[in-house]
Amino acid sequence: MQTTSLSLADLLRRVKAKKLTVPRFQRPFIWKHSQVRLLVDSLSRAYPIGSLLVMDREPDLELHSRSVEAEIREGFPPDNDLSSPGQHDEEADSAQSESYILDGQQRVTSIARVFLNADREKLYYFDLRKLYEAHSSEDDPSWIRQRARGKADHAPHRKEKNRLLRADIALNQQQSSTYVSEYFDDSDDFPDFKVDRAGAREATAKINGIFETIRNYKVPVVSLDAHQGVESICRVFETINSTGTRLRTFDLAVARFFPNPDLRKLWEDTLDSKPTLREFDVDGERVLQVLSLVVAAQEGRYPEPSRKNLLGLDPEIIKEKWEDSADVLAEAYRWAESQGAKPDALPSEIVLVAMAAVQGFVRANDAGAEFRWPDEVFMRRWYFSKAIQGGAARASNYRIGQDFIALRAWLEAGEQPPCEEVTLNEDLLLRLKQSDVRYKSLLNLLGITVREDMITGQRLDGASVHDHHIYPRNASKTRGLDLARLDSICNRIPILAETNQRVGEGYPEEYFDELASSARRNGTQDGLRRRLSDCLIPGDPTEAGWASRFDCDGFERFCLDRAALIVARVREVVGQSLKSDLSEDEVAEQASD
Repeated sequence: MQTTSLSLADLLRRVKAKKLTVPRFQRPFIWKHSQVRLLVDSLSRAYPIGSLLVMDREPDLELHSRSVEAEIREGFPPDNDLSSPGQHDEEADSAQSESYILDGQQRVTSIARVFLNADREKLYYFDLRKLYEAHSSEDDPSWIRQRARGKADHAPHRKEKNRLLRADIALNQQQSSTYVSEYFDDSDDFPDFKVDRAGAREATAKINGIFETIRNYKVPVVSLDAHQGVESICRVFETINSTGTRLRTFDLAVARFFPNPDLRKLWEDTLDSKPTLREFDVDGERVLQVLSLVVAAQEGRYPEPSRKNLLGLDPEIIKEKWEDSADVLAEAYRWAESQGAKPDALPSEIVLVAMAAVQGFVRANDAGAEFRWPDEVFMRRWYFSKAIQGGAARASNYRIGQDFIALRAWLEAGEQPPCEEVTLNEDLLLRLKQSDVRYKSLLNLLGITVREDMITGQRLDGASVHDHHIYPRNASKTRGLDLARLDSICNRIPILAETNQRVGEGYPEEYFDELASSARRNGTQDGLRRRLSDCLIPGDPTEAGWASRFDCDGFERFCLDRAALIVARVREVVGQSLKSDLSEDEVAEQASD
């Protein structure tokens, strides 16, 4: 990585020569006129505008790219206006390598559109009167004006009685100085200058000084070496990128392989034909990861779906295996749905990639075989032991490869993959935040093990199900209950959507009392006891005064009791993988993951 700078003339010359191009993964030019004006005003004041991030084009990492979105016209400005004494000649320009703009295309495009007169619809002019009057003020870019471009290519150097100077003219020191001097000498805008020649000269010097600042502006540039490897390039991009946008592997792959294949088109077609992937907002990279694992296994290589390996795939193999890889990935997400996963509560995608790749490998070797996991109960245990892990969502590509190898060994040799240790107790469970992958996993687990609506007793299978707060969330305001406790997993229960709507913000003491009374009248107390046990509601509803334990004074006790019941339910699913005898230090450490 090297840090250097380009003069404004050097930058514009490289744009004109198409030596700076924009990779396909970059968004189009979207800046508004106000943003362009602020940028140019910053140049005129020598304010920093941030570094450009570029990477030289190399055969090992060629990306499909486009020219900067600027309509370059011959003679705008003349090439002589962009020359840098002692540095520039045609041979140097032609020998210069092409560079991809990884970050900064909005700024580069704006500069090109202004100073190369390269906006398709507008021309930029500098208002000399406003520049003189306003430039001493902070952040006043009103001197940068737009005018509609006529049908002809001709664009006058000056407009409105020489008050407006075409932006590119400012790059030519001699011509701009002449025009500025003529304006202040002859304009009726400053009648005092007709007798105050010293004032006219000072005004001319002020404007010429601003234009000189623009001509001498140095744009900082960070150059990446393509030989550093894709992982390093992406990390640097994410660190330096001024918008904070993550450079996705799939974006790089789109640019890497376009137009054969056109991954963007392939992925859009896949999302249309496999709505499950769209619902879960799956990234196209996941298909490439599945494909990469299958190919590596077929070729006897270690299966690790790293960025480098994905970008090194054979385009013909991508076209050949894309559809099958997308199919098995969609099946893996549908399996996760059967385990309670929802688009807003998906524990970990990386486990599903490994599962899909195993199925893809089997399909590739035996196209007609119907795929089934050897033991669905064990598969659920293995899946949740993976999902209920602190930081599981951040697992590495190495872990994906390890899971793929373990699942293949299970299918081919009957060797069950190891289940990871799950560290969870009541205290830790109560500290989990909704953003924690373990919280999402536990919501999924409740979704598949709570089989009936706790109020109506209707089956939850295939129905519209909501996650209900047993104590209403607004109790933090109306009753002073702890909001973190109200949002904890111990206060959540899957119920039918219509039940959730009917119960609304009701309190459990009230609706449980009504439920218990109805069961006594109808002789269905045994069924109610079984149902509430299945829903992990503490206590025996057949006992007198049972519902009163759910008053607001008993909220903390309810949380502890239900946390214990949820931990017991987790043990039913993951078995001996559960470790619940945690020290206070372990709980604190796990809660901070």
